Amino acid sequence: MLTLPDTVRHAAHDQQGLVTRQQLYDAGVTSGQTRWAVQRDWRLVHRNVFSLTTGRLDPAQQLLAAQLFAGPDAHLASLSAARWFGLTSAPDDGVRRFLVPWRCAARNAPGVAVRRTRRMETRPWFRGALTLTSPARAVVDAARLLRGDDVRALVFEAVQRRIVRLEQLVEEVEAGAIRGSAGVRAAVDEVAGGAWSLPESELADLFATSRVLPTPLVNPVLTAPDGSALPSPDALFVRAVLAVQVHSRKHHLFEDDWERTLRADTALGEAGIPVLAFSPHTIRTEGRRVLRSVERAYLAREGVVPPSGVTWTRRPT
Repeated sequence: MLTLPDTVRHAAHDQQGLVTRQQLYDAGVTSGQTRWAVQRDWRLVHRNVFSLTTGRLDPAQQLLAAQLFAGPDAHLASLSAARWFGLTSAPDDGVRRFLVPWRCAARNAPGVAVRRTRRMETRPWFRGALTLTSPARAVVDAARLLRGDDVRALVFEAVQRRIVRLEQLVEEVEAGAIRGSAGVRAAVDEVAGGAWSLPESELADLFATSRVLPTPLVNPVLTAPDGSALPSPDALFVRAVLAVQVHSRKHHLFEDDWERTLRADTALGEAGIPVLAFSPHTIRTEGRRVLRSVERAYLAREGVVPPSGVTWTRRPT
């Protein structure tokens, strides 16, 4: 077994058992020694990136190996970074994507794509040996690779789960290239208009086709007579004091989640605001029926006297 200099051992410790050819060279390990070790104890993971064992790499090691291959100036970016930040709406296509400064060479390896940019992240995230773009840059760059509802779902999830703030997305969209940004710009505008999720946005699109319904308040701020906060419905038709909610199983995987939803609907009902609730599946597959149901409820209540002491305002963006 090859005896390694301390600098290489320390680098391997910090890099989960991985080292680069440059690190070996700088420490005085010759090409012949490296070839000898690869034939016996090491494994070539990517060009110029080695594992000091022959075992299978776990996902974290695979990601770090890709980072080392991309180079010391590389930032994990786009869909890869979005998934690292926990965004489930970012699809995993098996490619780890990185950005490098324009002066560096673009390069590819199996499962790794390195792209040059003239606009590197000014405030990257450092997590151990891994360097990432900011969440806002990750979301916007990822959204440029997606289409239609996939773009909206990613942007909505990022804001709803507070991975990014709306103003950060706006700033990133304006700072980036115009080409390929139409989808993400539209999604950001929808969030600015109050939509927090794709089903809510689809519900708003459905309401917009109605000749009966006015534009509702989306996720308004409601206050009870005693000054306490009431649950915020997905949509509120003010002239009818009628709330509409989207109840998704995706967010109700546990009994406690469902109980909170029922309590929220009950609290609105107790405050004098009836609630119509629909699932995303019903909105998507039976949209006309949903619309007619809301229209009938609206016409039956239009002009009712608002409950005493209950106030509502548009949610700040």
